[in-house]
Amino acid sequence: MDNRSVAFLEVMIAIAVIGVLSFLIFLISRYARRPQAAGTDGQAADGYAPQWYAFLLAGAVIVIAVVLLFWQFPPGTLPGLAPAEWQTDGRSLTFIIVMGLIAAAGLLVFLLTVFWRQARLNRDLAAAAAATTAAIAEEAPAETAEPTETAPVARYESPSAVRLIGLLGLGLAFLILNWSYVPNAQQYVLISNLIYPAGLIVALVMLFDKASRTWNVKTPGESLREWLFCDALVFLYVIGYLNLLQSGGGDTYAALFWDFIHVTAFLLLFWIIDRKLTRLRFLIAYAYLIALPILLLIWRTVQGVEVPAAISWWSTIWPFFGLAVVFFVLEVISLIITRESQSQGIPLAKDVLFLIIYGILLIAAIPEAAA
Repeated sequence: MDNRSVAFLEVMIAIAVIGVLSFLIFLISRYARRPQAAGTDGQAADGYAPQWYAFLLAGAVIVIAVVLLFWQFPPGTLPGLAPAEWQTDGRSLTFIIVMGLIAAAGLLVFLLTVFWRQARLNRDLAAAAAATTAAIAEEAPAETAEPTETAPVARYESPSAVRLIGLLGLGLAFLILNWSYVPNAQQYVLISNLIYPAGLIVALVMLFDKASRTWNVKTPGESLREWLFCDALVFLYVIGYLNLLQSGGGDTYAALFWDFIHVTAFLLLFWIIDRKLTRLRFLIAYAYLIALPILLLIWRTVQGVEVPAAISWWSTIWPFFGLAVVFFVLEVISLIITRESQSQGIPLAKDVLFLIIYGILLIAAIPEAAA
């Protein structure tokens, strides 16, 4: 076969593997929906306890994902290894990227469908519970005591769309001002001396507020996971700020929009992890860590930052991107198999392992970055 035929065959195999991955996740979700059989005491179990073969299946999925990652993106610059042939052909590389994006979009639609069905099931259960509570309340005797004056309570909910539009309006006005009036050198000063420090201050205030809470509606395992992610996000934010300062700025600065996107996404994710109760907030954090290397790649391209040709593969964005993808899938699996449980032991161990590996990759990239 020629190079293009081999590349096409590799892409088809990759799509097939992604399809198998999706099917296995679907099997796990279907199994997780089935209630446990009644116990020996005659009482049915309330939730689902994952069995050993569920973890074995999840481990097999992760192994396949890791093998696929290193097969499609081999560390060609390592000693003794040559780059794959399709990496030297621009058309083949473009085709593979497009097909990969299509496959990723299909997987994303599948995951959204699974979570949408789960959310609908939760709404139906909540409606049934509310109907049961109302029926019990109707059967209870009415209170004869006279009503007393109470403190005013919140009666109207602020629509989330209005709150988001209020913040986005200010951000849009800032971007329009810089695009229409402010020169590039002053844009760099605004981003480096105002926007990035302001974002860091907001995050630190939220961290101190989090540390001051002695009581919480979240379980200790969830709080510990939140601390791990919040600290890691602030650390990566500081690294991004240092990257901006090392770029030099001046009249050559042209990445205002992407830096603003970075700051906005950081603050939004920090708020979701710290203030929201949704179980998907940690999955959103992994999605952010997937997008972060791509954002850095776009930022370098816009700024015209040249990456040395002899740089090690371990100093590129791809190890960080691949690691985040693998643990994103792991988080999906853990959400499915622990949906009826409040236990955070396995997700917490997974997050600790992820941060350890991520830190090792950062340390491995330091010498090349400083050279």
